[in-house]
Amino acid sequence: MAGILLGFTIFSIFVEVARMRSVWMSSFFERWLKFMMREDEAVGKITGATWVFVGAFLTVLLVIPKKYAILGLIFLSVGDTMAALVGMGFPMVRIGQKTLSGTLAGLAACCIAGKALGLDVSDFVIISGAAVAMIVELIPLPINDNVSIPLSAGLAMAVIGGSAV
Repeated sequence: MAGILLGFTIFSIFVEVARMRSVWMSSFFERWLKFMMREDEAVGKITGATWVFVGAFLTVLLVIPKKYAILGLIFLSVGDTMAALVGMGFPMVRIGQKTLSGTLAGLAACCIAGKALGLDVSDFVIISGAAVAMIVELIPLPINDNVSIPLSAGLAMAVIGGSAV
């Protein structure tokens, strides 16, 4: 699995470099993909999709047992998305660029998704990992949250669950 993710990560990095250096590739992104990009990504910053591959690769590589890596990646997918949707749609109590309403919605979504997977993980570990994921999503870190959320949540669950790497 890590090998496949490494391949996708390397490919997406090549695409990013091409996007930044090739007029043709830059024009392609501008015409067909700009609607999905954030403002800073459209002007040359690395896209969230590439950071997702980097985060997934590092999480699968470093988090053992893999059930915690899976949960960390689910928390990124579900929690970060829910936090953004609720935070933008129903902004309550701003905390920097984020909202408490988004964070709490993300926490709830992580807990529900984590439990729904049916993995052999205690409720306490799922809730703890979800809390770490949403705290990391909330605070402004220098590393992209597509890397920091799954990695920190997965590692926290491995430590709390008694299977530290």
